[in-house]
Amino acid sequence: MKVLFATDASPDALRAQSLIASIAWPVPSRIQVLAVAPTIDGMLDEHASRYETLYERIREGIDLELSDAQQALRAPGREIATTLLFGRPASAIVEEACRTEADVIVVGSRGRGPIATALLGSVSAEVVDHAPCPVLVARTSTLRGVVLAVDGSDCAREAEEVIATWPFLAAPAVTVVSVANLATVASMLDPFGTGAVDADAYQEMIDEMRAAHERVAREAARRLSARGLSATPLTMDGGPVSSIIDGARLAGADLIVVGTRGRTGLARLALGSVARGVLTHAPTSVLVVRGTASRRWST
Repeated sequence: MKVLFATDASPDALRAQSLIASIAWPVPSRIQVLAVAPTIDGMLDEHASRYETLYERIREGIDLELSDAQQALRAPGREIATTLLFGRPASAIVEEACRTEADVIVVGSRGRGPIATALLGSVSAEVVDHAPCPVLVARTSTLRGVVLAVDGSDCAREAEEVIATWPFLAAPAVTVVSVANLATVASMLDPFGTGAVDADAYQEMIDEMRAAHERVAREAARRLSARGLSATPLTMDGGPVSSIIDGARLAGADLIVVGTRGRTGLARLALGSVARGVLTHAPTSVLVVRGTASRRWST
């Protein structure tokens, strides 16, 4: 398996590094530790000599950080490589993932300098948005349990396939969460806000919505169980973002897995603004799965 770990040696990047070190990656696996240093805007060729000393100091400092990461990640069955690039960080990370045909990109949720200062900062958002493979945003240093957020979409099935085919995700217990957002029922029955909502129709729609989400969660858990995983369905009522996060808390999970439509923009995630909200607010790590990239690696 090919893992691309983008780091800036910030505390959150070091937490991501600890998570990578703790995962039982398949043998053999290649972990590439990537650091991206920004170039100095407006530097002209005729003035390049002015910056040679500065760039040399930057390179020396980052080389030491990369060497430390390489040592920390060593384990039997792993090849650890390091890369230092100068350029636009988000573009460099995505381009390197494409060049090396990475199976997954791992980043910390916050960073310093080249890596995003916040999860939805320009770098992290762009990496999640344009990566050719799943992106693991690490907030924890362990992987004890997994929550799969499902809504019956093809994107959710892609995320399900990743869990089923990546051994390090299949090993922990998996809780399949589907959320019935019952607050939307009234607006569906009374889109113009007239207040004329039939009580029987209201209850019937609530029952149908809850039953549909129970079925989605149950069927996904059944498919995972049929492939040898320990999977339990969980249906929750409420706001999708808070309910998915609460589901992870109830399950004691360290990771939430969601899928994307593979289109441009975080708002295009499989669960729409829900997935964006999970990325922003979850205290756990989040794995974002794009398109058919999940099928590039299987057992």
